[in-house]
Amino acid sequence: MKYISKLLALFAIVMMATACEDKINEVNYPLEVTTPSVSSVSGSSAIVTLTATGSHVTYRGVCYATSPTPSVNDEKVYGSSKEMILTVGGLKKSTTYYVRGFVQTSYDVVYSDEVSFTTTASESVEDDPQTEGPSALKRVSVHDPSVVFDQATGIYYIFGSHRAAAKSMNMMSWEAFTAPWATATGNNAANADAFTTPQVTKVKKDGTEYDFNFNAFAWSARGSENYNVDGNMWAPDVIYNKKMGKYCMYLSINGDFWYSSIIMLTADNIAGPYRYQAPVVISGFRSGDSYKSTDLEIVLGSQTALPSRYAPSDNYGNHWPNAIDPCVFYDEEGKLWMSYGSWSGGIFMLELDEETGLRDYDVTYETSTTSDPYFGKKIAGGSYVSGEASYIEFIGGYYFLFMTYGGLEAAGGYQMRVFRSLSPDGPYVDSKGSSAIYNSYQLNFGPTANDGNRGVNILGAYSKWGNLLTGGAEAASGERAQGHNSIIAAPDGRTYLVYHTRFQEWGEGHQVRVHQVYQNEEGWLVAAPFEYTGEGVKSAGIAAAQKVATADIPGNYKLLTHKYGLNHESKEYAVPVDITLNADGTISGDATGTWTVKTGTSYVTINLGKEFKGVMIPQTLEPTEVKTPCFTALDSSTGVTVWGYKQTAE
Repeated sequence: MKYISKLLALFAIVMMATACEDKINEVNYPLEVTTPSVSSVSGSSAIVTLTATGSHVTYRGVCYATSPTPSVNDEKVYGSSKEMILTVGGLKKSTTYYVRGFVQTSYDVVYSDEVSFTTTASESVEDDPQTEGPSALKRVSVHDPSVVFDQATGIYYIFGSHRAAAKSMNMMSWEAFTAPWATATGNNAANADAFTTPQVTKVKKDGTEYDFNFNAFAWSARGSENYNVDGNMWAPDVIYNKKMGKYCMYLSINGDFWYSSIIMLTADNIAGPYRYQAPVVISGFRSGDSYKSTDLEIVLGSQTALPSRYAPSDNYGNHWPNAIDPCVFYDEEGKLWMSYGSWSGGIFMLELDEETGLRDYDVTYETSTTSDPYFGKKIAGGSYVSGEASYIEFIGGYYFLFMTYGGLEAAGGYQMRVFRSLSPDGPYVDSKGSSAIYNSYQLNFGPTANDGNRGVNILGAYSKWGNLLTGGAEAASGERAQGHNSIIAAPDGRTYLVYHTRFQEWGEGHQVRVHQVYQNEEGWLVAAPFEYTGEGVKSAGIAAAQKVATADIPGNYKLLTHKYGLNHESKEYAVPVDITLNADGTISGDATGTWTVKTGTSYVTINLGKEFKGVMIPQTLEPTEVKTPCFTALDSSTGVTVWGYKQTAE
């Protein structure tokens, strides 16, 4: 026994030594949290920005109270990533609050220095009266809709591929129109004549003027013996350039084998006519002296031959972008940017010149795996991973990047994914912290996807939802292949997601849909479960007031989970299940868990084994005028979104 006891003691000592050695070899980073900065203070909310890092972190966020030295035992808002922009809501007007950041492990908590702020005495976050409802809906078909608000007329416009366009005063009743093309000889030019002769034929770099006369039609025709531009005018984006005093349309002139260009056209009126000014970026120069027809030498300097990096030994599209799908936007500092690209080498970003609306030739880009002197900085995709239709909008402290993965057909797996960044040119990450950039090929949509489900799944194919999407062959029988969206933080205080969708039983027919979008407590976007039909809830009102009284929440609900990996080839779609939100805060039925609302706000947490953070709002059950409580929420640990609506007697 003594011998055995000695062996056991020796074994214990060895194990302890091994454990100690493991701890020595393990890198443990100290817990650190920066002093918060507070912005956008209103009468009921504020935005708090901070960074919290360290090893073995279980929680991070901000705690706040009306007395100094708040702790994790006081009110708090959790963050899901190291860099956090958090909305603190449900605050009282004209009240001083004290805030500290915190980072926590299972055995320790570290606080930042304290800051304080005082809420304002009043704010305009009250709901607008709903003067119209579902009866105002007027459908339109615009593929790849890009939304813009015309300040001069108060009208919303959407521009799409193949010259489709529409306008609306209320984001519900859409009227189709066609913007004409202008040339030197007229204001109603044919497509084949509109992109041959630029109005701008000289550009500047470092103070030196260069001649540059680019025939966009001829360039794209290089890729096809019988080229027809009529079906190759893709995905325009329109903005008003403040310094130019012009409406600028950025349009893809597509050609086979990457012979594409994004050109800028301008107009004095948002509805046109638009006249071709010059190209912004060109793709497809991969052999011979084709680059001589582009602005490559203006950017790089004189070349004796095509640089080898643009003539890769494998596939041009594995490395470099196709110059289509532009998104042009001003950042919060007033700088003008353009993201672009589709599949192929990924999504790239260029800085534009605010004075001309064209490429800023004085901005240079390094040569690396995520940057190119000509094409700019890569912000997403790559290695022929699916992904197109980049769209960037600044909302609530973040630049949000929307991408659409998969093929655009009804059975192609088209689906919107969301990333965000603190800077306009990235890095962009999803709610799990995964990068929008791919370093090698991975399948990122469908049932056999192997990319870890990158990008927040804001919504996907679904049916049997509400009163309209009933699953049958009648009108709007179930949405699928939604995507190529735009989004606008509109001047009316709402944020609108605008996308085209195909349907379960309509073949390749498509229509535009508009949903309001809100930010949850973690700052991520969640889309309202039903399309916009004039509801009056404003974005700022979510953190300021409880839009659905707690007593009105309990009841029988339909729950829809927007999961990843739907089988698009068989046209699989999500269908709702029945649950009950009980008055005691539990959830029963086909899914079980708990629910809570944050007092004084519209923030809701739905716990179904995973914690979904979102908002609870009233929406209209179209085509009726009946209002019912609805929720939309995101599990940031997986990127999965859930929707719910309370069933009514009507």
